[in-house]
Amino acid sequence: MFKSRWVFGVFIIFLGVVFLLNNLNVTDFDLSSIISTYWPIILVLLGLDFLSNRDSKGEFLSGAIIIFLGIVFLGRNTNLFYIDLSFFWRLFWPTIIILAGVSLLLGKRNIGKNNFALMGSIEKNKEPWQLESGSYTALMGGIELDLTVADIPDGETVLDFTAIMGGIEVFVPKDVTVYCQGTVVLGGIELLDRSTGGILSSAKSEQIITSSTKQIKIYCRTIMGGIDLKSR
Repeated sequence: MFKSRWVFGVFIIFLGVVFLLNNLNVTDFDLSSIISTYWPIILVLLGLDFLSNRDSKGEFLSGAIIIFLGIVFLGRNTNLFYIDLSFFWRLFWPTIIILAGVSLLLGKRNIGKNNFALMGSIEKNKEPWQLESGSYTALMGGIELDLTVADIPDGETVLDFTAIMGGIEVFVPKDVTVYCQGTVVLGGIELLDRSTGGILSSAKSEQIITSSTKQIKIYCRTIMGGIDLKSR
């Protein structure tokens, strides 16, 4: 099964081997020419990484698109074939914008206070604080919430997270029931034991503690950003 880190690991090893052989005068490869010609192979490997995740239809679609682009660029660079992508791009970006707008419209409404990190940060990770239902938006900014030091009320607490070209990191305690679901448009999310990303994808995860009287429901979406939800 492919892993994202393998892609970059293989690429770095390849560069190292080429440098080593050149320095030992075993070969005389033009590294800049090799990279400029065969870099689309990285796209193909990344696409295969997405395809290996059979639990997400979104990642399958992302993988197929990335592999297609990789093959097209590789064909161009090696003069094997030429495909005009102008029509594809005319469809692709408007579709991404529409999907991003739909994702934002699906956010929870009237659940409490709205918190914004606009090219700045919100940090609640050191001193004890009171957790309440509400929404958090990171627009080209960052948010870090540590719920393990928060006073979590009994019953249900609803949190809604949106990361637009920004990042959100949340830590939840292991002794509290947590339900979470998220969508991705050109980004990535990690929800407890599940992670997903790519052009368009979604994921759900849960941590059920039958003895807990506290329950946290988390809804999140990221557009060209990242959200990381961890249990500790």
